[in-house]
Amino acid sequence: MTGIRDDFGVQDGVTAQLGHVTEKPHVGGLLRPRMKASKMRIEGWVNVLLTGPDDHGIEIVKYHELGMNLVTDHGDEHIGERIALDTQDIVTGMRLGTNATAASKAGAGSFIGTYLSGSQEALDAVAVGSDLGGGVGWRQAHICTWIAGDITNAAIAEVCLTDETALTDVQGTAANTVAKFIFASTIDKQAGDSLEVTWNIDVLGA
Repeated sequence: MTGIRDDFGVQDGVTAQLGHVTEKPHVGGLLRPRMKASKMRIEGWVNVLLTGPDDHGIEIVKYHELGMNLVTDHGDEHIGERIALDTQDIVTGMRLGTNATAASKAGAGSFIGTYLSGSQEALDAVAVGSDLGGGVGWRQAHICTWIAGDITNAAIAEVCLTDETALTDVQGTAANTVAKFIFASTIDKQAGDSLEVTWNIDVLGA
């Protein structure tokens, strides 16, 4: 398992106020903070699967990896604003690249470094949600598949989750990259191979 653990933490708080509060809360009013902190964590898990025929034409798993992504600054904003703004763009797809430079929250490492032309891929279907269990959390799965013949490259090193609307054949920017993941080893996707990336965004309970 590789990748960077990136827990996006959201902490809520409630302050109840009655009457006029002076420097002494008990004089002329009431200030009562929440007695117990409630924290919500958001994690991104990336499952990478490359399959294709071996020398004898038998379908095999050529590469598999499960790791944690890095949510970018834009991703933090995207997730927070989606709670309140219906106008915020939803995740539309993914992109691939060949630059293995470490992912970062902002700057050059927060989007695809060396774009693989033609690799922009819309989600296979609308992101699927699933309940992780009472009091545990919620998972939203985003899946993209580059089928056989779709993209061929011997050194695929990076993938990103994007909310660009509409999705175009470009590198993308920090302003439309929600999260990024660097593969533990470069992936050699040959003409007969299929590459599937499942990006699970887990919203975990308090």
